[in-house]
Amino acid sequence: MDLKAGMKIRDIKIDTVFIGSCTNGRIEDLRAAAEILKGKKIADGMRMMVVPGSVRVRLEAMAEGLDKVFADAGAEWREAGCSMCLGMNPDKLSPGERSASTSNRNFEGRQGPGGRTHLVSPAVAAATAIRGTLSSPADLVGSN
Repeated sequence: MDLKAGMKIRDIKIDTVFIGSCTNGRIEDLRAAAEILKGKKIADGMRMMVVPGSVRVRLEAMAEGLDKVFADAGAEWREAGCSMCLGMNPDKLSPGERSASTSNRNFEGRQGPGGRTHLVSPAVAAATAIRGTLSSPADLVGSN
């Protein structure tokens, strides 16, 4: 993954954040991410996709207004499905790009040939989208 001993994880730039699919696309996962994103914007140049784990979860999230929180922050609100988790559709990383993903696997090429996937929780994914580097929600304390 082009990581080196002693490298600070918070210095790793992320190109794409992916929240959802079957692993971390439950309503409570979407709520956790939305709570962090509410009133904030994702980093310039960041691509963020939010994919509920099921149609039922998607409808529940929309009834709660979570879709609007994600859209207002700059994320793409998607239909339920595999999306970037599987990387067998247009939702892929380009070679050399990195993702912070709530999916369940990160083997080589999982989200696109030459892409690098860092597995994270929904809360870490949301914080990372805001800062543009791998981040914890604690890194946002005191920020706008």
